[in-house]
Amino acid sequence: AVVSTQSGHYGRGGCHGGGNNQFWMYRKDRRIMGLLYVFDVDGLTPGSNVILVWINLNSENQIFDYNTQTKQLVHRVSALCVDRKDGSNDVILAACNPDTSFQKWTFQYTYTDRPL
Repeated sequence: AVVSTQSGHYGRGGCHGGGNNQFWMYRKDRRIMGLLYVFDVDGLTPGSNVILVWINLNSENQIFDYNTQTKQLVHRVSALCVDRKDGSNDVILAACNPDTSFQKWTFQYTYTDRPL
């Protein structure tokens, strides 16, 4: 599960099923939104952090494509995948590799009306 923190960063943690800081939705506009914030990135190169920010409908930097076959989240601008940083639970961008388990993301519900 993705667990949000007050610092604007977040990490991976165990699922508790209670929602709140683990409630994320993949919106039809391809943003990933929690209770207050959306995913964004602080850079466009491998190792850049995935961060939480207020939604900006004019920002392409907040768009992530979800590949329902590989279960990867691909950042639209950089074409990098959401991954876990080696040796930590930090969430970063990395080169896409469908064989990497830390690049697999599962949503209970997804929009499947748009081909990926």
